[in-house]
Amino acid sequence: MQQQSFFIGLGLTALTSLASITVSLSPSFSQSTASESQPNKVTFFCRQIMDEASGEKIPATVAWVPERKGHVRFIGWKSEYFNKGGWTPAKRCQKVTQKFQDFYEHGRLNYLSNGKVNGYLVICSLVNQGETCNGNNQLFTLKSGSNPEQALQRLTDIAEGKSSEVLLQKSGEQMYISVQDFLKKSPLINSKQ
Repeated sequence: MQQQSFFIGLGLTALTSLASITVSLSPSFSQSTASESQPNKVTFFCRQIMDEASGEKIPATVAWVPERKGHVRFIGWKSEYFNKGGWTPAKRCQKVTQKFQDFYEHGRLNYLSNGKVNGYLVICSLVNQGETCNGNNQLFTLKSGSNPEQALQRLTDIAEGKSSEVLLQKSGEQMYISVQDFLKKSPLINSKQ
């Protein structure tokens, strides 16, 4: 009987110790949530922003830039051209934003450029200038008849705030935008949008 009491006491002591360890560790796991703090790395996400032209909120690919403690807008997803294929602006925003994040995390988002993949005009992510767009680095497709240089120029206009240094470089038919320069020089957007 004494031996049984000893083992019960030992078991309760172990459970109590385990519970107190768990309780003391729990706050450290729950203190940091996406809504309470921003990550300490560049992070791409899709959020609703105000479209100044229409006065309506639209989905947009934005990046949190920790060095600047703010958000930079990359692309406002407004076109409904791809809707009939099931690619609504919101769905394109989610899918392309995830590609931005994946390419960035794997060191493959140094430049944005234009090209063709399977006959379609695309914007792609490149490690180095001189590389070409392909199915593995394609970020998104442009609508038929679009001017890819104009699409990249719009990104540059955003980054320049219409007035700072040019980020766009051209080599033959291909244009390049430095993503690091874009993150450093683009105007920050209002995080309350």
